Amino acid sequence: RAIRDMHGASLAKLCRTVLSGMAGLATRHDALEHNPVRDAGRISPGKPKRVPRALSVLEIRALRAWLNDDDKTRERDLPDLVDMLLATGLRVGEALAVTWDAVDLSVGTVEVRGTVIRVKGRGLMIKPAPKTRAGFRTLVLPSWAVEMLRLRPPGRPDQTVFCSVLGGLRDRDNVIGDLRNTLNAAGFEWVTSHTFRRTVATLMDQSGLSARAAADQLGHSHPSLTQDVYFGRRIASTGAAEVLEVLR
Repeated sequence: RAIRDMHGASLAKLCRTVLSGMAGLATRHDALEHNPVRDAGRISPGKPKRVPRALSVLEIRALRAWLNDDDKTRERDLPDLVDMLLATGLRVGEALAVTWDAVDLSVGTVEVRGTVIRVKGRGLMIKPAPKTRAGFRTLVLPSWAVEMLRLRPPGRPDQTVFCSVLGGLRDRDNVIGDLRNTLNAAGFEWVTSHTFRRTVATLMDQSGLSARAAADQLGHSHPSLTQDVYFGRRIASTGAAEVLEVLR
């Protein structure tokens, strides 16, 4: 019941299957008199999941205005980072791993090459691979995001765009924690870092762009072997840049 309530009925059923196999083996070897899992009641669906929610254009504008007006938020370099998340649909770790040589401001693109991780005994590093194989991609930026990047202090080609005060990598978990506190203070308690990704996908969907284009934008793998292996995933334009111009 606890697994069902915390993680859903599907995982609870999987755990029941595994436990039943273990108990059945124990029964056959006389470690148990019978299989108690087999007699357990059926697993009910549990609590209904909350409907995924995306930010509206008006909510985005209100949030961005609040972020830019808050001194503490600007000190933590969060307004530009949130703009990057909204302009691309990147994961936080991917955005923190973007280096200056991955950004081409002349054509307005950003190349997603990896993600920031923490390795025990070594500290923060850029894992030279996004979360999935489909994560390697080059995205077109909306013009307002290009302008935001032009105004940022330039760094070395191999330095991250959203670096720490000392010029090093920023910890993903710390940034997510700062975002959580900032969003709570701004009155957006329901928003998470994944909400920005969902918002990009939702705006693309509402504008009539395909699910395939949204998957390419967000770096999601497609179940079709042909599309995964033979279709080019490193596309420079998915249509998101034009759609996201409304956030200016």
